Amino acid sequence: PFISSLMNNELSNRFHAYYINFDTVKTRIRPLKGVLEFHYDSVKALDYGDNVLASTPKVLAEVSLRSLFHERTFIKSIELNSPKISFIRTTGGALKFDIGNSNDGSSGRVLETIFIYIATASTTEKSFTDLRIVNSDLTVGDEISGSLVHAPNANITLIPDTEGIRCAYNFKVFARGEYLHISGDCLYKTASEDFNLLVNLDEIRPALLTEISPQFTYLTPLEVRLSGVVELELDKFLNVNKTEFNLASKKGTLELTDYFGKNININALQITGKALHNFSHIELDTVLVNLNESKVEASALFLTDDENLDFKLTTILTGTSITTLFPQWFSYLETEDLDCISSSPANTYTQSSLAIDGIYNLKLHQINASGQISCLDQKLADNITNINNMQKFMMDGTFDAPNLTIIQ
Repeated sequence: PFISSLMNNELSNRFHAYYINFDTVKTRIRPLKGVLEFHYDSVKALDYGDNVLASTPKVLAEVSLRSLFHERTFIKSIELNSPKISFIRTTGGALKFDIGNSNDGSSGRVLETIFIYIATASTTEKSFTDLRIVNSDLTVGDEISGSLVHAPNANITLIPDTEGIRCAYNFKVFARGEYLHISGDCLYKTASEDFNLLVNLDEIRPALLTEISPQFTYLTPLEVRLSGVVELELDKFLNVNKTEFNLASKKGTLELTDYFGKNININALQITGKALHNFSHIELDTVLVNLNESKVEASALFLTDDENLDFKLTTILTGTSITTLFPQWFSYLETEDLDCISSSPANTYTQSSLAIDGIYNLKLHQINASGQISCLDQKLADNITNINNMQKFMMDGTFDAPNLTIIQ
């Protein structure tokens, strides 16, 4: 009781916008670690009208034993155990943060205290190492995009850094009947208020990423297990300024029946590229696809606004022809001028290339594009310097949910 009363008074004198209360506290000396532990139960931050701003079932604070003999007591680390946390970006663009409260955003002033303490610890509290959030029931949402992520057992560690606050995280999200495992680290820069975020993906189905953000819907035709790294640069409102990714998978399927009349079984896939301005600018620098007896190398650029998708695509296919890979799609190109289409089916091509540049109207499902295509037999394919017979074609038509119906 004496220690509880002493610590209540100490904590109450430490803050100005609110005060801290708890039910009980227990102490434990760890001489080998050089710390004195304080285990608090039912911790609450309350304003001076006794309204709860934040709460957590348990808090562990480790205090340096050496500092007990100095004028100021140094906290080495803090652990919040099993708090309920929500972090929501509202439709107005504001960030709403709550710890164990009613999701009204009133925990924001507590978060501000935590951030200031950790951000200044690298220069003032020399002995402070980290703040750990253990076994948290975490919800992260965005009312603008409609995304909502719930991680029932999230672990997050916040560490002082010379630029601000560094963190490491590890959690699982249950989506569409399976768990999506995400881990990585991040850096919050106090000077610019920007975030650098690194995400490690471990054999994740792309369709599950849409549970995190609808911006990943362009990956849904990939029925594979992606592994790799995604690096993001976000502003203080969590808008994505830049994304770089390097992803790979083993066997899977490229589901393109709705678009090209055929699904493609793949043995391996690698994608590298970047996205800018909340994914309105996407560059695929390298796309490598290994099929059963052939290989695809491609690059692409996609620019989107509210109405149109501008695109550029270049691809080279070795081992077979593009028209063989997507026969139904190329059957819409009703012309006898393209050797790839008009030649006898008995003629086997071993290399082909395709380049398309166009605009797709997102609202009217209309496409207007031009392209070049070539197919080479074995003799020409063996002599790559002779590839100069690209033939032009035009595309001007509509998509019908979303199959091609008219192309000339």
